[in-house]
Amino acid sequence: MLPDIKNVLKPRPRKFRNIARHISPLLLTQNNNQSALSDSDIYNDLSSSRGTERFLGLFSKLGVQFALKKFGVFDVLKNSGLQQPEIVLDTKDSYRHKLQIIHRIDDKTLLSGELVAQRGIFTHPVLAGSKPEKKQSDLILVEWLLLQQPEKSFSRYRPQLPGQEHPGLGIGQLVYEIMYWTARRDGADGVLIVPNYLHTGLFYGRQFLFTDPALQGLIYYIENYLLRKYKLDQLTWACSEGQLIEKRSGEIFRWQPAPMLMPVSPILKDYFNSPEYSNLVQESRKEYRLFINPDYQKKYDRHWKTK
Repeated sequence: MLPDIKNVLKPRPRKFRNIARHISPLLLTQNNNQSALSDSDIYNDLSSSRGTERFLGLFSKLGVQFALKKFGVFDVLKNSGLQQPEIVLDTKDSYRHKLQIIHRIDDKTLLSGELVAQRGIFTHPVLAGSKPEKKQSDLILVEWLLLQQPEKSFSRYRPQLPGQEHPGLGIGQLVYEIMYWTARRDGADGVLIVPNYLHTGLFYGRQFLFTDPALQGLIYYIENYLLRKYKLDQLTWACSEGQLIEKRSGEIFRWQPAPMLMPVSPILKDYFNSPEYSNLVQESRKEYRLFINPDYQKKYDRHWKTK
C-alpha cells in the first residue's frame, strides 16, 4: 500500500540512518591501489567528495561495492542465487553516469541491476503559500533504473509486466534508501525519477511523490480503488494497451510519464508538506472514474510471459 504524504516525508528508518552516518567518505572514494584504512578512517562524519572518475562525483568502484554491501543489497542478491556481484562503472560522459551489477556464472554474464543518472537542475512548481525562494532544485536525475532476476522465470504470482524481460528483484526500497543518502551526502535537494508505466508509478510511489498534485491524486485513486477491483498485471497491461477507459467521457486513459521527487532538502519537503499541495491531491483523487474494458483480458503463455 502506498504511504500517505506525511509518511513519505517522515525521518528515514534508524537502521539506514546509522549506516549512512557512519560510512567514511574515504571508504566510498578509495581505489584498489590505496592502502588499508584504519578504524578511525572508517567512522568519520558525512562529507562529500567529487572526482571525474567517481560515480556521481562520489563513489569509486570499491565505494559502490562497500555501500551496497552495508545496505544489504548483496545479501538479497545472494539469496536470489546471484553470487559474486561485480560492479561496472561508466563515467566517461561527465554528465551521464552508468552503474551496473553483473554476475559471471559459468560462461554467461548476467545483469541484475543498472542505474543511469546525472546531476541536474529541475524547476519545480511553487504553490501559493509555499516558500517561493527556490523554484529551481539541484537534484540527482535518474534516467534509467533496472532491477531484475536474470535467471528467474515469471510465475502466476509474478507475471510479466510492461517493460519487463525478467522478474524484479524486490529490492526497490533498499535502492531508494541508498538514493536518498547519496543525495543527502552530495548536497542535492532530492532525487528525480520518471515512471514510464502505471505499475512503476505505484512502485516508486513508496518513496517518491509526483511534483504535480493532480497526478499524486491519480496514483492514490489507482491504489485505493482500481487495485481493489483489478489485479496489478491486468490493470497495467490494460493501461498500456489502451483498454483503460475514463467512465465519464468514454475516452481511453493514457499514462503520461511525469517527474516524481524524493525530497531531501527542507525546501522540497515544505513543498510536498504544504496544505496547498495536500488539498490539491485530495481534490484530484475525486476526479477519476476509470474501468477496464469488460472484453479485455491479458493472456500469458505457460511461462507467464505475455502472448
